Amino acid sequence: MTQQASTAGTVKSRIRAPEELASSGAPTLINLLSRALKDRSPTVRDKAVLLVTEKGFDHVVHLVEPLLYDKSGDVRYDAAECVGILGKRSAGPRPGLRALLSDKRALIRAQAAESLALVGDKGALPKIVRLLADRVPYVRSYAASAIGDLGGIAYVERIRRILMDERSERARVGLLEALFALGDRAVLKDFLRFLESPDYHVRCAAANALEVIPLKRPETQLALTALKKAKRKSLCVADRSTMGRVLEAVSKPM
Repeated sequence: MTQQASTAGTVKSRIRAPEELASSGAPTLINLLSRALKDRSPTVRDKAVLLVTEKGFDHVVHLVEPLLYDKSGDVRYDAAECVGILGKRSAGPRPGLRALLSDKRALIRAQAAESLALVGDKGALPKIVRLLADRVPYVRSYAASAIGDLGGIAYVERIRRILMDERSERARVGLLEALFALGDRAVLKDFLRFLESPDYHVRCAAANALEVIPLKRPETQLALTALKKAKRKSLCVADRSTMGRVLEAVSKPM
């Protein structure tokens, strides 16, 4: 399919064009992706963003960043995820991601916080901290995790104060993860209790965090024991699958 045809035709044909070129490695792919990312259809724009992420095309992240301001919430979310995964760390401020911390969609606010942590935008910390008061528990959790990942040691006492009044397990997962990341390793035992939660989402959030936080040898043993127990007493197939995957990851030698 030619580049000219890709700008016309059906939405389905405009989606398929960059996918087909990506598989073949054609040199015209970048031009076609650029067109697709500006397509009049949000479906085409979104599929183009997903393709950039899936293929790891970090050299075209600059073409995705304008879509952080897209009218479509789906496009904004996937663009935020793409920039977080493929954006370079310490590449300076990310104003588009920072703007999404105030997005009307909770999922986008959470993803923006996570992506800002992934790209290492420490300057965004004051805005991320505001999300610790977000109305949605998992947004508060993601914000706390991002503060920990960005080394926001100045906010430790604030996190501790918030933790004292926080009643949502989902939010507490992120708050304890942040404290652990910021040096309070004594919270690990409390954190591991989330693997026994009656809420599948809480259990999986805690398990997924264990996959990425750096554990010392004795801590690893504690985590493995808790994960094995959680897997034996899993609540559903997806729960058991998550525990099994994280068990395997945590078991691997560093």
